Amino acid sequence: MNKKSLNIEKLYVFVDFDGTITKKDVGDEIFRVFGELEPLHSKLRSGELKIEDYWKEIFKTLKPGVGKKEIQEFAEEIEVDPYFKKFAEYCLDKGIPLTIVSDGFDVYINTILKRLGLENLPVYCNRALFNGGKPEPFYPYASESCDCLCASCKRNSVISNVPEEAAIAFVGDGYSDYCAAEHSDIIFAKKDLAAYCNENKLPHYPFTSFFDVYRTLKDILPKKGIKKRRQAELLRYKAFEIE
Repeated sequence: MNKKSLNIEKLYVFVDFDGTITKKDVGDEIFRVFGELEPLHSKLRSGELKIEDYWKEIFKTLKPGVGKKEIQEFAEEIEVDPYFKKFAEYCLDKGIPLTIVSDGFDVYINTILKRLGLENLPVYCNRALFNGGKPEPFYPYASESCDCLCASCKRNSVISNVPEEAAIAFVGDGYSDYCAAEHSDIIFAKKDLAAYCNENKLPHYPFTSFFDVYRTLKDILPKKGIKKRRQAELLRYKAFEIE
C-alpha cells in the first residue's frame, strides 16, 4: 500500500448534512413538527425497522396539506454551523473537492445550501417526490450489497467519486455515518459517530464545529499531508469487489 503523504490536490472531503452541517437533524425535526416521529424513530434505532421502510412509513404520517413549499419554508429557518461556509470556501479555494453525502432529502438540503450560497456543491441524498398527493421517498443511491444504516448509501457515494490514488476525509455525527467513516482515511467525528469511533478504535479527530475541522486540516496539510489509512484502503478494495 502507498504510505507516502499525498498532495493537497489528492484529498477529497465528504460531509454529512443533518446534525453535522445543521445544528439539528432536519429530517427528524420535519416529522416532529409536520408528522409523527415516534414510535417509528425508536423502532428504527432498535432495529425493528429497516431504514428504507422507516422513511416510507414516516412519510405517510405527514399532515394533510404539507408539501414542498411548507418543508422548504421550514428549512429556511434551520440553524446551521456558523463555520461551515468558511470551511466550504476554504476547500474551494484550495481546490479540495467537497461533497455532501446524506441520508436526508433534497427538498430541504438544497434549500439550505442555496441560502448559504453553496448550491453548486455536489450532493448525494434521497429525494422527496411530490406528485399531487403526500410526498414519497425515493432512493437513487441505495445499495443492496451494503448493510449500512442508510437508504442513500454513503459508502458508495464516497468511494465511487474519488480516484484510486486519492485520500478521503469524512465529517459526520451519527449512526448513518458509521460505514462511510470506516472507509475513510481521516475522520472528523462528534456525537454518536465519535462514540462509535472510540468503541471500535477508529482513529479520528473530535470536533464541535467546522472551525475545528478547518483549523485541523489547515494545520496538518502543510506539515505532513494526509496519509492513506491501511484498513480503510482495504475496505474500499473489498467494497469495489462486492459491487
